[in-house]
Amino acid sequence: MLLLPADGLDAAGKIIDSAESRGVSLRLLGGLAIKYLCPSSKEAFNRKNKDIDLAGRREDVREISKIMESLGYKPREIFNKLSMGQRLIYYDMVNRRRVDIFLDEFAMCHKLDLRHCLLPGTYTIPITDLVMTKLQVVEMTEKEHLDLIAAFHDFDVTQEDTGINGRKIARACSKDWGLYTTFSKSLAKVKEKTQSLPTENRDLVVARVEKLEQMMAEEPKTLSWRVRARIGEKAKWYDLPESDVDQMLD
Repeated sequence: MLLLPADGLDAAGKIIDSAESRGVSLRLLGGLAIKYLCPSSKEAFNRKNKDIDLAGRREDVREISKIMESLGYKPREIFNKLSMGQRLIYYDMVNRRRVDIFLDEFAMCHKLDLRHCLLPGTYTIPITDLVMTKLQVVEMTEKEHLDLIAAFHDFDVTQEDTGINGRKIARACSKDWGLYTTFSKSLAKVKEKTQSLPTENRDLVVARVEKLEQMMAEEPKTLSWRVRARIGEKAKWYDLPESDVDQMLD
């Protein structure tokens, strides 16, 4: 069995570099991507990061499988066969680490397109898209709260890709009432979780969250958004991922 790095960021970097050398684009998302991009996630808002989440292209599924197995990762064979090229799961049996690879889209509580996120010269998806993958979580846990607080602490909300692109988020939400609703609830939870922070940190995060909320509220909504809004929360607007009891092997 090949020796795999114990550190999650090192392990992710080795996968990404190996894929890049074969002409395959893989980019980090999830908590490790936050840790890579946000200095505060290593300090004030630090949390444990065990597993690795990656984004890739569906057209590369066969090559990705070869890369992962050549590095010593064991496939979750039944799941991978049944996923129809939408998602792959692998295991580092020594470090007891799981690797999730989302192909073309991030489908959890909501679906987010990842095909534009695999930019050259990077190790992660862009911070804007990374924040969106966190905001789409309906049943948020402490790890999502900490990751989002770190993101808003370290990146300003802007109208371009120099920070968290609020215009991009607002436009996505203006077409999808369900996405808008989930994001709005998630942002409210983030503000609640800042109450225990030092005043300076709390004020910075809250100001940026409220800036995004305002941009989302002011963006003109589509007809389909307005029609769905009439139904409101009487009808479910999100999916809940099935409970995944991870036994490390099928």
